[in-house]
Amino acid sequence: MRTLNSIELLRVWEDGLNLTLTERSLQLLSLACGVPDLNQVADWSIGERDARLLQLREWMFGSRLLNKANCPKCGELLEWTTELEDIRLQVPQRQTSPQTFELVVEGTHISFRLPNSHDVFRASSDPAYSVNPQKLLAECITGANKGVEEIAVDELPESAWDALEQQMEKLDPQADIQMALTCPACTHEWAANFDIAGYLWTEIDNWAKHVMQEVYLLARSFHWSEQDILKMSPRRRQLYIEMIS
Repeated sequence: MRTLNSIELLRVWEDGLNLTLTERSLQLLSLACGVPDLNQVADWSIGERDARLLQLREWMFGSRLLNKANCPKCGELLEWTTELEDIRLQVPQRQTSPQTFELVVEGTHISFRLPNSHDVFRASSDPAYSVNPQKLLAECITGANKGVEEIAVDELPESAWDALEQQMEKLDPQADIQMALTCPACTHEWAANFDIAGYLWTEIDNWAKHVMQEVYLLARSFHWSEQDILKMSPRRRQLYIEMIS
């Protein structure tokens, strides 16, 4: 895995303008990780995917995160900073092939895999996942039996679903990051979800628009090509822009 240069990042940004957030993340990681097969990247667990996005974010924009959220009770705007290390709960693995895990609940053996981007695609396009929250978990179960008797997924006890969800959270903690917040205006407390995929794409979008403005100014003033300008370091581009000013 490596960081992307300005030319590569700008191309990913342009290609991703008409894609979903999940597709943008897969395109980004495909290039950064040298894995051209997007299906292979989509096979990675959500925690593995997000751990890699966190690493990529640190390389490109640093370790400090600037956060904003509105209080759901009074609407007050909260702003705070977070160090990336504080929300790094797992590190990218070298072995990224899909794995199968085992869980035993009340004598029932359950084989399962972790949710991945394929599941996110299905859940975002199928209303049935919203109606039945267990549907996503069910898709991840590869087998269940009690002794020699095979058990259908819909016959699993409620305790099995709870245990399965907890085990998935333990195995893939980066998949669900919650930040505990307290409103300074009304003291309301709540947990806000942190989505590195959305956060990083917003930063890339802002970066790309800023760089395009720099390219325009330098190309107009010095008649340099876009590629030559993008090969410059951000500091050199800024110095030339200061000369123009």
